Amino acid sequence: MMNAHSSWSQSESPYNFNWKRDLIYASGAGLLTAGGFLADFQTRPLTPAQINSLDEFDLPGFDRATIRNWNTDADLASDILLYGSVTLPAFMMINKRARKDFLVVGFIYAETALLTLGITELTKGLVKRPRPYVYNPDIEMDRKTERDARFSFFSGHTSITAALCFTTAKVFSDYSDNPTHEALVWTAAAVLPLTTAALRVEAGKHFPSDVIAGYFIGGAIGYLVPWLHTRKPIAKGVTLSPMGVDGGAGFYFSYRFHK
Repeated sequence: MMNAHSSWSQSESPYNFNWKRDLIYASGAGLLTAGGFLADFQTRPLTPAQINSLDEFDLPGFDRATIRNWNTDADLASDILLYGSVTLPAFMMINKRARKDFLVVGFIYAETALLTLGITELTKGLVKRPRPYVYNPDIEMDRKTERDARFSFFSGHTSITAALCFTTAKVFSDYSDNPTHEALVWTAAAVLPLTTAALRVEAGKHFPSDVIAGYFIGGAIGYLVPWLHTRKPIAKGVTLSPMGVDGGAGFYFSYRFHK
């Protein structure tokens, strides 16, 4: 059975959300996150002998240049930007249409955060790359032999901040009809994780390659998760919006004609 109806308005959600499907996806992302933390927990700290055997000249030149970075103020500033990005879902509630969709928007943010965190932590636990300060002769050995010293690749501060910023920009654009506002939000979404990345390198916690990977992986997840939930055009002038049918086989779709 296939029925069609033309029902599109500014008040309608730009997202086609299937709670059953997305609960499965979110559960999978949650399991990935749990696996990532388990891999982290099982990582053994480096021994002093292993640390002393590390050779900075095994590093790429652009990474090697940062091993003597150490700045606690930059570390604190990067923490502030990370935790500040967690408040971005509240920013979306400024938009009336987004407020009506607050459960859907909240779930999109949750999926983004869980997926990014899971991939980040699992990668850290598998790669076990020493942080830059492990190569720094001026840093005390006690800090270098902590388990956290092996979680350099890739930058979680950068990936999570990028994911939440790009999700905010994409969701804002999906609800907005003001190109100027959209441009401002996208600019901020690009700059904030870049700033976080620079601070993490300055703090001595990550190599440039760590934050570059974190930026692009987090940004890609942040964009793709809301994009995968949007209604997609299937032909010129037609937008498909599939909806489940209760108690019967088949499906409905809604469409609109583009001017």
